[in-house]
Amino acid sequence: MTDDPTAKAPAASTGAARAAEERTRAFLAALEHKDLPQLAEALDEQAGLTIALSFTGAQEPAGHFSGKREVLGYLEGVIRNMDRIRFRDVRISVTADGQTSFVQADGDFTAADGRPYANVYVLCLDWSQGRLVHVDEYANPIAFTQVFGELSA
Repeated sequence: MTDDPTAKAPAASTGAARAAEERTRAFLAALEHKDLPQLAEALDEQAGLTIALSFTGAQEPAGHFSGKREVLGYLEGVIRNMDRIRFRDVRISVTADGQTSFVQADGDFTAADGRPYANVYVLCLDWSQGRLVHVDEYANPIAFTQVFGELSA
């Protein structure tokens, strides 16, 4: 996270932002380690996840998962379909109140069948009372289809 060392934020905001950054790093680490119990622990019961960019170029999202069970199902699919999950060049920005964190990262993944899968990610994570309540995932759908093919409607 790039900060101006001369800028001073209120102590409560600084602590909230620091905690959100730590939770964000822990969430990414749980993905990289394929730690489904840790991912489940991070999620609020009413969590949601939106795959924001469509595979058709349409404005509606490619997918939306509502509730902890559906979000975990999506994350379990990611874990199952990837041999390796690694985020590189991670940049995390957090709002002063710690309610939202943003991740920019390069994905250096390997599919379960050994094919390399490189994508660029932007994640917007919303937090409430230490739990992840919503994720917006932005990734290049062309990079996805080059490795995994077209998704059926």
